[in-house]
Amino acid sequence: MDRPDAEIVLVSRRFVGDRDRQKAAVESIMAHWSTLRLPAEFRSLSCFESIDGEHVMTVSQWADESSFDEFSKAHPPLPIPGVETQADVGRLRPQVFRRYRSNTSGGTEEAVCVVTPVFDVDGPERQRQAVDALLDGPLGESFPGLKAMHFHLSTDGVHVLNYAEWTSADAHRAFLESELSNQAFATLQGLGGVRGLGGKAYVLHNQLTGPAS
Repeated sequence: MDRPDAEIVLVSRRFVGDRDRQKAAVESIMAHWSTLRLPAEFRSLSCFESIDGEHVMTVSQWADESSFDEFSKAHPPLPIPGVETQADVGRLRPQVFRRYRSNTSGGTEEAVCVVTPVFDVDGPERQRQAVDALLDGPLGESFPGLKAMHFHLSTDGVHVLNYAEWTSADAHRAFLESELSNQAFATLQGLGGVRGLGGKAYVLHNQLTGPAS
């Protein structure tokens, strides 16, 4: 999530309802992408399954937004069979983010799950203030099992996404019960204009990677 040659990150979260539909959805998404002729500006696509079995998430990285826009006009998202219809395609455009700051002090142990808390904020200035307050404060520290956090700002100025990499789901649960988590929550409460929208835990299903520029 910190490729220097990727200017934008596109995130799509889709409800599927149960594990059978989830499995069919991720296989359908990856099968579709594997048939596409991807442009030079494409950097990566990662397809995730939520641990609770109810959602799928795709995260793609691109060199710039205009390249993705051109690509998506020719290749709009396909409805998930049994979950979405062709009428849903118009609302399936992913949300566009730019990475702002990261904390990658968690060591070399492999991450096995990703947690993606999202915050609703009152404008671009509050986006940056929220991330700065967290990373210059409680989340500037390391925590057992937390490999990295990558904070992204939505280009419409209303959301912050924390793409947090964990070495286990148990480590994330321990964090939620920790004093450090309480401090992070208090930090955001003290800012005002920031509202937590929650986040799910995901495991990687598969990914495609473009060439390094």
